[in-house]
Amino acid sequence: MLEPSSRNRSGETACTLILIGLILQGIEVVILLAVGLVFLIVPFLGAVVLGIAVIGIIWLVLVYSFSYQRAVEGDYSGARTPTLVFGILSLLSFGLISGILYIIAYVKLGDAEPRWSPPAPAWGAPPAPAWGTAPIPSGTKFCPACGRQSPLSSRFCPGCGGPLP
Repeated sequence: MLEPSSRNRSGETACTLILIGLILQGIEVVILLAVGLVFLIVPFLGAVVLGIAVIGIIWLVLVYSFSYQRAVEGDYSGARTPTLVFGILSLLSFGLISGILYIIAYVKLGDAEPRWSPPAPAWGAPPAPAWGTAPIPSGTKFCPACGRQSPLSSRFCPGCGGPLP
């Protein structure tokens, strides 16, 4: 039986962490709703607590839509930034455990993102040059001090100012 790749396991772990954070924040919202209903005896205080609970419900919908749902669908790069933002904002708004879970999920989403690698050369073909390397022009020389490339007509290095051979 084939083992799932670590990339898939990281994505599944991120989904689980986000879901646990959502459940914890859902419990907080339910507690806020209950406290707000009890505090309706003092209208202003009850209204403030209920308002915070409504903001918590909106927060849950946003986290579900932008972070959890994208991660479940496999859009790890699309879920990564919202998960970090939700993690930081959760830490700032007294959701300490949820915030930590979201930040760990952010890291796991980064592990789950596909990495690009250059294709392997065909059998018997010469290896391709490394990315970013270009052929060296024939009319150049290199500084012995810093290694910077300069035209043959230069007497001093444009990088460090040292004399050129």
